Amino acid sequence: MESWDDKRFLIEFEPVRSIGVDSLVAIWSEPHFEAFHPLHLMAYWLDVPWAGPNGPVLHATNLLLWIGALLLVRRVLLAWELSRIAALLATLAYGLHPVQVEAVTWATGRKEIVALALACTCILLHARAESSWGRDAWLSRLAFVGAALAKTTVLPLPAVLLAYDLSLRRRPLKDALLAQLPTVVIAAGLGWLVVQIWEANEMLRPPPEGLGPVALVAATYTHHLSTALLPLYTSPVYPIHRTLEDFSWLDVVGPLLVVAALARGGARTRFTAFAFAVLLAPVSNVWPLYFEVQDRYLSLPLLPLAFGLGALVDALSDLGEGRFAIRARASAAVLVGLYAVLTIVYQGAWSSDRVLWQHAVETHPESFYAWLKVGEIQRNAGELDDALVAFDAAIEREPTLRLGHAARFQTLALMDERDAELSPSRALQLSQRYVQLADDPEQLRTLGGDLMRAGYRRAVLAVLARSLDLQALEPERLENAALIQLSQGNEWLVRFYVSRLGRPPLDPRLQSFAD
Repeated sequence: MESWDDKRFLIEFEPVRSIGVDSLVAIWSEPHFEAFHPLHLMAYWLDVPWAGPNGPVLHATNLLLWIGALLLVRRVLLAWELSRIAALLATLAYGLHPVQVEAVTWATGRKEIVALALACTCILLHARAESSWGRDAWLSRLAFVGAALAKTTVLPLPAVLLAYDLSLRRRPLKDALLAQLPTVVIAAGLGWLVVQIWEANEMLRPPPEGLGPVALVAATYTHHLSTALLPLYTSPVYPIHRTLEDFSWLDVVGPLLVVAALARGGARTRFTAFAFAVLLAPVSNVWPLYFEVQDRYLSLPLLPLAFGLGALVDALSDLGEGRFAIRARASAAVLVGLYAVLTIVYQGAWSSDRVLWQHAVETHPESFYAWLKVGEIQRNAGELDDALVAFDAAIEREPTLRLGHAARFQTLALMDERDAELSPSRALQLSQRYVQLADDPEQLRTLGGDLMRAGYRRAVLAVLARSLDLQALEPERLENAALIQLSQGNEWLVRFYVSRLGRPPLDPRLQSFAD
């Protein structure tokens, strides 16, 4: 998916394409791609240096890694004391869930797989450790650091291990806290680094006003919980809440269900709810993220929910013998089958960039970024008229975001270059200049003059329209500008000025342009 990070990670970033000391230093010496995930980048040394950014090879490697990670998931669920059948069903539900399509099918989703495998290793070593300071305990902490260096959303894992010790192992509180103290210190340091990187790369956005920050966190939990339980509308992007009016009372359902499970559930239910809530915390929008929700954010938090499914199967099986137990397991198997069908369907959406983003606008037509990506795909394919429609749809959904306006302007400039055979293309550079001047009406008029002299038309009209929207001119000045353009034979520009008059033109020479 070159339109969705794969090009940046696998084609343009040289250190993943060759194994060597220089590549190693480049990967580990500084953050890349708005994150510090060196183990994620090194994971591409498994295939990219040997086969290049080859789609089938990358996907085959991801699939093999995913199978290995799922074997570790099953061992974790057994360590958390599920029965063998329940652990198997829970593992299948976890591995075949539609949100995991992103981790396996998307080449850049490999970070989810590497982080999952190392997180499971951390859990298993912790469960096996006989003391808090023995060999297995320190290896568990090392695995945690590795998982965090693959994907930093793993950082709350020590809290999950603490909850496991207290609720499932019945370990004394003091011992459980001491066992996690070194890991908590490491997690706090890495967490501080993550926030600094997010802020430096403008990955955080201002929260909605008033009670918006609280509503945003509640909506985030509700979205992810509903997607985990009933994943009917999975997508690479979703609409974003930007004002308090964008929320509804339904957005509080998720947190209420988590609180109810914590307050009224048994030990396994409380562990499930707590672990899910904690693992989702880094992307809960306590710090509002650029992309509010993403399917991949669920990859690890889905693990405790899978445990909860297995625990429910065991609990129902324990209520009765024979047919009752079979029905409980059969119901879980049906759910696994449903997830598998949805995954197969969603997998098809990832067959190409075009199909993926078309799927996104069909499932979530209010998503600005879905329309933006559709427009980019069409623009890059030379389908400029269709791209313009998509960018207009994006702007309609987020009129204040300059990204949509820049994309629309670039498309208009490309249409001018195509029709007037202008070469070389300056559309991208001009769109960047347009965005920089977008709030200065005088500078926009200067840009319009430069564009006109260079042979552009549609781009000129876009610039002048923006300028007049910011600073309206008196009808007399507009008529005068129209007359000047008429004398120069630019009838297309005459029509524009006359259309902005707001009244019929007084000069008879302009009246025919008012129709």
